[in-house]
Amino acid sequence: MGRSVAERDREKPPVALTEYADLHGCSCKLGQSDLVGLLEKTGLNTDRDELVFGVGEDAAARKVTDDLAIVSTIDYFTPIIDDPYEYGRVAVTNAASDAYAKGATEQLSFMVVLGVPKEITEYAINILSGIVDAVADMEGVVVGGHTVINPWPLAGAAVNAVATPESLVTTREASPGNVLYLTKPLGTQPAMGALRVKDGEFGDQVQEATDRDIEAIGADALKWMETPNRDAAKAFESAPVTASTDITGFGLRGQSKQVANNSGVGLEITHIPVVGGTAPLSKMFGYGLLDGDSAETSGGLLMAVESDGAADLEAELEARDVFYREVGRVVPGEGVTIDDPTIEEI
Repeated sequence: MGRSVAERDREKPPVALTEYADLHGCSCKLGQSDLVGLLEKTGLNTDRDELVFGVGEDAAARKVTDDLAIVSTIDYFTPIIDDPYEYGRVAVTNAASDAYAKGATEQLSFMVVLGVPKEITEYAINILSGIVDAVADMEGVVVGGHTVINPWPLAGAAVNAVATPESLVTTREASPGNVLYLTKPLGTQPAMGALRVKDGEFGDQVQEATDRDIEAIGADALKWMETPNRDAAKAFESAPVTASTDITGFGLRGQSKQVANNSGVGLEITHIPVVGGTAPLSKMFGYGLLDGDSAETSGGLLMAVESDGAADLEAELEARDVFYREVGRVVPGEGVTIDDPTIEEI
């Protein structure tokens, strides 16, 4: 059977999408401290009676009935990869992750956010095709959206899901003694950064920095970014998960800090799984991967679980074929400590 025009275009896009943006993927987010200041100045950082939870969490939840809550979130970003179709897949998978991080895995509806520069409006079809296919894989529905002309490409979605209020998980209930798990390796920022420059004037230098082929590293990172966190979130149903967030633009340290601050505890990170070959690339680029500072795009879930339920969580993740690693502990105190962690290449 012949390939569609969209499939042929995807083989080698003549326009590099990442050249249309100065910041890529979740690294285009407003800085964490700037965001905190913005929320404080506008009064949005306070709890609201009409919400189960809201600002300060990955998503918001509003109770409709005693048995039903609507979970809402929105996420979009600039291209992290040049292929329009793959860009769409990553962007919408990342958007859904905020709902999954709260334990909302059912009846996901997506309102697509799409912006394209006027010079390359023809690539909107491939971006949208990637979004539609990824949503179908997550058993969700694209219900509409909004498309604009924009200097930097933007893609993502506003996402709604349903859940019972008591099944939802926040970042506020982690307790000392809890065990921390992560469901994807880190390293998307250095992996995709190397992919963008591998054919440029610094290509040889980038390739010499790591023992692995840059294309292989990029392919691995893309695979993880396109893996939904839905199955990981479904494991909440059978394990005493006390807190959860997804690891995105603020990196492992920044997202962990949100859990620490909201729960009034400290987090100790002792083990960091990374995409093979990304550690030396991060050192070369100065991204801070091994310190937990590298921005992640469509990363895994960081979950705190009661120690006597850790085995149940591991069994559930294994049954669902979800990657996981134990990465640390919740301790008394405050803030996040990442002190000479064990680095595991995946």
